[in-house]
Amino acid sequence: AQEHMILANLGDCRGVISCSTGSSLDDTVNHRVLQRDGWTELEIDDLGDDETGSETQWNGTSYFDDKDPSVRCWWKEVAEIHSPSREDERVRIEKANGWVTTETEMPIGQLKRMDLYDEDVVEILKRCFSDRYQSSQQSSTPSKRCNAAPHRILQISRVCGELAVSRALGDRDFKAAFNKDDIEDDDHEGNLKDRNANDKSTDNDPSWENLDLFLPWPDNHTQRFSGDLVSAIPEIKTFKVGQKGAVDEFLLLACDGLWDVMDPDDAVRVTRGLLFQKKWAAKKAAARLAEIAIHLGSSDNITVILISFSTKG
Repeated sequence: AQEHMILANLGDCRGVISCSTGSSLDDTVNHRVLQRDGWTELEIDDLGDDETGSETQWNGTSYFDDKDPSVRCWWKEVAEIHSPSREDERVRIEKANGWVTTETEMPIGQLKRMDLYDEDVVEILKRCFSDRYQSSQQSSTPSKRCNAAPHRILQISRVCGELAVSRALGDRDFKAAFNKDDIEDDDHEGNLKDRNANDKSTDNDPSWENLDLFLPWPDNHTQRFSGDLVSAIPEIKTFKVGQKGAVDEFLLLACDGLWDVMDPDDAVRVTRGLLFQKKWAAKKAAARLAEIAIHLGSSDNITVILISFSTKG
C-alpha cells in the first residue's frame, strides 16, 4: 500500500530515496511522472571495452540486476544540507544582522588518506575520471560530473566566519534564546553576577549580544544580533513510499562526512548493490558505506542511516 513518510531534517544531514521500476510501456509507474516529480534515472556505466553497451563490472559491487536488464533504477534527493551558502539561509542570517564568509580550499589531505585497495573506491574514482577511460567511439558521451571528486575546489561558507552549518540543535552561542536568558553565573571572585546585566534589550526586543564570541567583525558592525544566527527549526518534507509498481525502495540518510567524498548517485549505486545483489542487511550495508567514505579520504564525522522498505510491486 502507498504510504506517506514525513522527514524532518536539521543541520548537515543529506538524504536520498531510491526505487526500481520495469521499463515496459504498460508499467504501472509512469516514468514521466517520476521525472516530473524530481526523480533521476540512475545511468548504467559504460566505461570499459564491452561492445554490447552493458554495464562494465569491475571487481567490486555489481549495481544492476543481471537477471532482468529491463529494470530501471531511480533516485531522488529528499533532504538537503543546511549550509549558509543556500540563498534562503543567507537571507535569514543577514536579516539577523549576521554575515556569511566564503573560503576556497582544495582537499589535498583527502588524496593522502585514500585506500586504493578498496575496489568500490576505485570504481567511484573511475566514474569521476570517466572521460579518461572512454574510447574514441565513446568520446561524444559526456563524462559524469563529480561534485565530490578529490581534485575539486571547495567553496566553504561559514556563519559569521565560524560555522559551516546554518541550522543545528546545538551551537547555543549563536542563538537568541540562550543569550537573552537572565542566567546568573559565578564570577572569578565567587560572586553571582547577571551575565546579561549590560544587555539593555527588553523581552519584546529580539536583539542580543554575546561578549564571549570572538568573531571577525565586519567594519562598522554594531556587534548585536536580532534573532537566531543558527536556527533549530527543521526542514520538513513529505514523500510517498510503496507506490504500485515500485520495488527495492530504500532511504539513505547521512551527514556530510559521507557526502563530502561521495555523490548521491554513487551512494545509490553502492547501496543497491549491497542490499539487492549481495543481499546484505541494511545495518551492515550502512556500516560498509561509512567504511567506503573513510577509504575515500573523508576526515569529517560519518553517520549513516539506511532504511530498506522491502516493497513488492
